[in-house]
Amino acid sequence: MLTHPSSRLLVSLACTLFVYGISPEAIAKCGCPSDGNGAPQASTGLGQSSPDATDLALDPAWQVYAFERDGIRYTQVNDQSGTVRAAVGQIGGTFWVMPIGTDADRVAVPGDATPSGQAHVLTRSGDVEVVMYQDGSRQHWLIRSPSASE
Repeated sequence: MLTHPSSRLLVSLACTLFVYGISPEAIAKCGCPSDGNGAPQASTGLGQSSPDATDLALDPAWQVYAFERDGIRYTQVNDQSGTVRAAVGQIGGTFWVMPIGTDADRVAVPGDATPSGQAHVLTRSGDVEVVMYQDGSRQHWLIRSPSASE
């Protein structure tokens, strides 16, 4: 019988991970930069095809990198070959699309219309969620706070 609160918490966490199909590899990639326990965010490398930063993507076909400098957070999406596809800047809940990447004209942030197509979450942390929308042969992006998705 599990009576200690931490034992119940661990069992609950394990069941949640199993139900949602979250793999150990995805957990290892998941950074929680805001609490100091996750992967440190790079301060340089934005716009590079292979930045010296932790890949936060849950899907091996994509790469999502987080950068932080002078209180501004940047999120960059690359494809498997390293081509920069999209990037946004963020201060708190304010997001803006940066003119970086081949898909810069197909990036939505809070306040923009949600792209059409099949949605696929590439990463979700306490600060940012990156959702790719596949519409035929083109990808569109929605980068927002995770609370905006609820």
